[in-house]
Amino acid sequence: MKCIECGSEEIEIVEEDGREKYLCENNHKNTRTIKNKGLVHREEGGEIVHESVGAVIRADGEYLLLKRRKYPYKHSIPAGHLEQGEEPGKAAMREVWEETGLEVDKENTELIFEGEIDDKCRRGADVHGWHLYFVELENQNVELEPNDEAEYLEWMSYSEIKEKEVTDPVKEFLIKGDIVEE
Repeated sequence: MKCIECGSEEIEIVEEDGREKYLCENNHKNTRTIKNKGLVHREEGGEIVHESVGAVIRADGEYLLLKRRKYPYKHSIPAGHLEQGEEPGKAAMREVWEETGLEVDKENTELIFEGEIDDKCRRGADVHGWHLYFVELENQNVELEPNDEAEYLEWMSYSEIKEKEVTDPVKEFLIKGDIVEE
């Protein structure tokens, strides 16, 4: 990790108001840091582009979102970065399991979007190449176990999602996109 302001590699993770932040040796405190090592990324037009994976999970007409306790501190779909050597579908299911505790079989998923969107992350990229999957569960009677990235997990209707402060991917995929059923 490197400080997003000065490039220092001496970074300490600090918690402030229940949210994760990064403090460098030069006292720069930020919500974002630069981390590319181990992540699939490329440089494009002077920008670092991270590859990301995620899943839109629906059951009983509602969508599963997590309230993030790490930047960006908004409601989001289960998602994360593609790691070196990973296949996107398997990586998406890994992220779902890590962030929700749900074990989803890749055969029960459908790839619904691949492309780039503007999407700032806590690891320093402003653009992400997305591999987005759709998962339909039979019902919401599943045990959920959020990890340390989430304050909580919540099933929401489309109208409830539109009222929340959401991440750029949720805006692009759920609110502006043709994925949801109102």
